Amino acid sequence: MRHNAARWVPLFPEEEISFILAAIVRSGARLRKLHDTELENDLTDRLRDLLDRDPGLRARPIELLREVPIYDRRWARQKQLGRTDLMFLYSTGIEKPWPYFVIESKRLHVTFPSGRKSLVPDYVTGHQGMMCFIEERYACDLDSAGMLGYVFDGDIERARASVAASIEANHGQLQCSPTPRLVPSSVLPGGSRVSESSHSLPRRAFKIYHLFLAV
Repeated sequence: MRHNAARWVPLFPEEEISFILAAIVRSGARLRKLHDTELENDLTDRLRDLLDRDPGLRARPIELLREVPIYDRRWARQKQLGRTDLMFLYSTGIEKPWPYFVIESKRLHVTFPSGRKSLVPDYVTGHQGMMCFIEERYACDLDSAGMLGYVFDGDIERARASVAASIEANHGQLQCSPTPRLVPSSVLPGGSRVSESSHSLPRRAFKIYHLFLAV
C-alpha cells in the first residue's frame, strides 16, 4: 500500500551546499591515506573527524552524520536501500524532518599488489557510485547530491578527466542532460575545485557535484 511519506523531506537549501563543499575542500587538503590500498570507509571516517572541527561548517545550522540508513518510504512496509557515506542535515528547528544533502565517496587510481586500477567504473556506473542517485535510491525527491573521489596517485586532473570521459561514454545510463559533460561548478569561487554533472531524471532535473581529493 502506498502512502505519502515520500513527500516528507523538503529540499536542502541550495545556498548551504557551497559551505559544505568548501569545508570538504579545506579539510580534505589535510587528509592522507595511511597505506596504498586503504578503504574509502576509513578515509571518510577521518574526513568526518576533520569536518567536525571545521570552523566554517560549525558556524552553519548543519549536522554531519556518517552511514545513515536510507529507506524506501513510498510503501507502508519500508525497505532499507543502503547507508549513505556522508549526510548533512539542515536544521529547521522543531519542524521535522530536516532536509538532507548526501555525498558518496569512492577511491580512484589505486595501486594494488596486482597492479594499478582506475576504479572509475565503480565511481560512475557502480551500484554505490553515481547510480545510487540516478536510480533514486539515495536521493528520492531531492534535486542534488555529491560524489567524492579519493585520488590515490594525487593526480586530480587526470582523475577528473577519466571520470568525465566515463560520464560521456555512459550518458544514456546516467540519464544525462542534453550535454553529457562534467563541467566546472560555479558554486565555489575558482570553479576548478568542484565540478558538476546534470541529469534528467523521470520527475525532475538532478545535479551531482563532484569533488576530488589528492590523498
